[in-house]
Amino acid sequence: MLGVGQTLPDFKIIGVKPGFNSHEENGVSAFEPITKDSFEGKWKVIFFYPKDFTFVCPTEIAEFASLARDFDDRDTVVMGGSTDNEFVKLAWRRDHADLSKLPIWQFADNGGKFARQLGILNEEEGV
Repeated sequence: MLGVGQTLPDFKIIGVKPGFNSHEENGVSAFEPITKDSFEGKWKVIFFYPKDFTFVCPTEIAEFASLARDFDDRDTVVMGGSTDNEFVKLAWRRDHADLSKLPIWQFADNGGKFARQLGILNEEEGV
């Protein structure tokens, strides 16, 4: 498992931008590819949760969101994701009040490749 201070492997995931609840708002897409080189010059806090629409996960995600400005003040981007796709993340934001207009990035690790690279994927469960 990759740990704090270690270099991220090359990866490409679909990011869901902060503040979006729909796939497009005011002509701007909610989605953006995220790679190892995204957010140059910033620290990255990356966390995974098992699945979108799970009952406990919104609590932790909302707590990260409540600290978004503190992280931003420290040049840090917070990104949370799962192996669910990007559209499910937007649906969850619309469905759960604590996640609406979420001020942090979410990401879709479709197929679990990034989680696998980090050594955290449960192959049996796919999460």
